[in-house]
Amino acid sequence: MPLSLSDYQRPPQDNGRGIVGFPVAGWNGGERGFDFWVAELQQLGIKWLRVVDDSGDSLLLCEKLLRAGIFPIVKILRRDLPPNDSPEPNPGHISAREEVTIKKLLDLGVLYFETNNEPDNPAEWKQHAIPGNLEEAAKLVALNWLFDARFIIEAGGYPGLPAVSSGSEMDLLGALASLGRQDILLDGCWLAVHNFGHNRPLNFPNDRVNQNGAPLTAQEYDFGPLTEWVWWDPALGRANTLDEINTLRAQRKHAGQVIAHDHAAFREYEYLDALAKKHVGRSIPILATEGGYQVGRRTDLRYPRITPALHADLTVALFEFMQRDAPDYYFAACPWLLVGNQKTQASAWYSDFWDKAIRQGNKNGSEIPSVAVPDYRVGERLPVVASVKAMSSVARVGPRVMMPPPAPIAPAPSMMPPPPPPSEESIYLVQHGETLGSIAKKFGVTISALADSNALVENARVIAGQRLVIPPPPEVMPPAIPDETQAAPPPAPTAQPVVSPPPPQVPEWFAPTGSVAPSVYVPPPQNSAPSYNPNASARTPRMPDTMPDSTPPQPAPKVQKTAPPPMPQPAPRPLAPAASTPIARPMPPRPPRAPGAVSPLDPRLAALNVRVEFAQVKPGESYWRLLRAEYQDPTQSNGNHHMLYSLLDDKGKPVLVQRVFQGIADIQADSFTDAFGRAKIPMWETYNPDNGETGPYSAWIAGLPSDKVVGLGMPNGMSVNFVLTWQKTIK
Repeated sequence: MPLSLSDYQRPPQDNGRGIVGFPVAGWNGGERGFDFWVAELQQLGIKWLRVVDDSGDSLLLCEKLLRAGIFPIVKILRRDLPPNDSPEPNPGHISAREEVTIKKLLDLGVLYFETNNEPDNPAEWKQHAIPGNLEEAAKLVALNWLFDARFIIEAGGYPGLPAVSSGSEMDLLGALASLGRQDILLDGCWLAVHNFGHNRPLNFPNDRVNQNGAPLTAQEYDFGPLTEWVWWDPALGRANTLDEINTLRAQRKHAGQVIAHDHAAFREYEYLDALAKKHVGRSIPILATEGGYQVGRRTDLRYPRITPALHADLTVALFEFMQRDAPDYYFAACPWLLVGNQKTQASAWYSDFWDKAIRQGNKNGSEIPSVAVPDYRVGERLPVVASVKAMSSVARVGPRVMMPPPAPIAPAPSMMPPPPPPSEESIYLVQHGETLGSIAKKFGVTISALADSNALVENARVIAGQRLVIPPPPEVMPPAIPDETQAAPPPAPTAQPVVSPPPPQVPEWFAPTGSVAPSVYVPPPQNSAPSYNPNASARTPRMPDTMPDSTPPQPAPKVQKTAPPPMPQPAPRPLAPAASTPIARPMPPRPPRAPGAVSPLDPRLAALNVRVEFAQVKPGESYWRLLRAEYQDPTQSNGNHHMLYSLLDDKGKPVLVQRVFQGIADIQADSFTDAFGRAKIPMWETYNPDNGETGPYSAWIAGLPSDKVVGLGMPNGMSVNFVLTWQKTIK
């Protein structure tokens, strides 16, 4: 009986986030043991783990994973019968030995199985003897896989059609169709994909570098001490110059290219889904059993090499996409790799390989740059570990809402204590010229706390692009409240004022403008937020445009409550009272404004026929409320023509990795916010609002109903910016 997508069992509170555990069979957890790694997986919010099994050696690990709410995806290692007894899968199918193992795993609760791997690769064939005709090779693989699939389905599991290499043209779905057996895919099968991102952006091929040949700027070229390492070209034995990269971008642009033309990218799952719809008429589950990004890769010379920091940012973006925006058929993404062996340690998250490789340089003539950066420090694990642990987990099954993490398995006594909850720390990219001391001062923490959070000594040197975990600032006890104020309604807690650090130097290739970018869950809102002015000094705090209704502290013991005006102006800051003077609590913020009551638009935007389409939401529902839309004329835009987005949560803090949209006619471009809640999308078209044209551009936010700004553009072709600020709000 055909299964629908909802019929497939998924992990509890599934967020679509997975990882490949170990590259080969026989892993026993190493010195730390399985309990340590299962606890780490829970800290990472992982719900799927790709496991390799050889004759049942994964049973103990799978049992522990299932108890922790993590679904194993088990790759069954097939062996020839004695005397050969070697793992050479093609051509061939599972034998009685593997059938026994599969039944044991099914008894534990394992459901998802792979029985082959990249059959387009000659290394996966006996004596590397792959047939010369790719279509005939695909038919031979498909015919053997049918034996595996039928056994697993009848035993109660879900077999996966093998994944081919990233970007490969081998079509196993078409091969099944040519055999007249494609209907088996509807009986409980799924499709495996190896969608490695290489060093291309998440939304490739829709990014503007690939589509338009957008030139690299000098600012984007500059990676500080890592610049030469990032742009190193092994064929030349030196770094590519800025002009060389821009020449490549101009020569290799592919206007109108879609994923079917070049699917060696993260979005390869879309290519596979198109094949499923072609051959069986609908989507079936897709699981990426390998993929993601790897440090050191520079497959496409138009883009920078993947640094440890970019690896962390791209992986977080990938995971946020999986748990917020991934299509229903795309069940799980399992980046490569949690723990490596001698051959794969360069890809492992838990490895000091890059700490040594970048500082010492590679002298063996491989793809790894030979240039050394002695002062660059990665540590014993890649920064992606801390970044992923700092993420919220959002359940995909049913309404996509943030779910509490499951209780971790009790760690072994020798394990390190788990890190603090994600809400208590943040990740910061070091800027040029900064020190531990200046960063500690910026965030209001001590140097020792900052150093301890990053396993550094207090006098350690930090360099631009390095990622630091910022610990929470010390708690400040509020002043005592006199009895006279107890009759007032309890107010919402107020946060200490925070000065935003300057925006990081994120290259534009990392701000995608195509159809794929991630978003992030944000909690319920608050009514005030700081304005975003990208040209203002980051060390100058700004007053919010609106303030909660409150009465300034007065010596009198009573607080007189008055009706709030429609749009109160910021009250002047009163002088600090004497120690004996009681401080009155502010009144609770008033409810959000009714749509249309007060325009958030800069008056100049109204003159340009820009308008707001307010989100249609019911009372109690969350949505993205437009706080303000500001206009920067040519004297303020510094020659740019951007839509600048700033997103805030309920406490007025930046929202990271949130998907934002720009619309032009029937085309949508998107980007996602950086570590400071900001994103930008350039405008390339012109229009003339003075002649009554309403303009092609709109701007809005993904994930929830959103106020939409309509009619943006470039008046008379002038370079102007639009600074747009949203906050998540409950109507």
